[in-house]
Amino acid sequence: MTHVKHNSLTMRYFIGLWLALIFVAFANCQSSILGDGKPECTTVEEITTRIFRNTWDPTAYWSCSELNVPATLIRCPDQTAFLSSRKECVPWSDWKWESTDQQ
Repeated sequence: MTHVKHNSLTMRYFIGLWLALIFVAFANCQSSILGDGKPECTTVEEITTRIFRNTWDPTAYWSCSELNVPATLIRCPDQTAFLSSRKECVPWSDWKWESTDQQ
């Protein structure tokens, strides 16, 4: 009986450990998967790049203008959407979905 109880506790421990590891992995990836693409504007590279896609809203984009100053949300003019590959708002007829992996 003790042997069965020991195996059961060991199995619960490993299942709990795996669930915890999956949770940590998901939490670490959550911002890149679920985030809106807003940069932190804390590096020279972000200031140089300046314009970033809003991954939640194609009618807007983010702009970094100063180091350590939060990014500004900029809306595209009516009837346009932000096209990441061109770094500009384009008519909807010219817009196409682009993978975030291309950025």
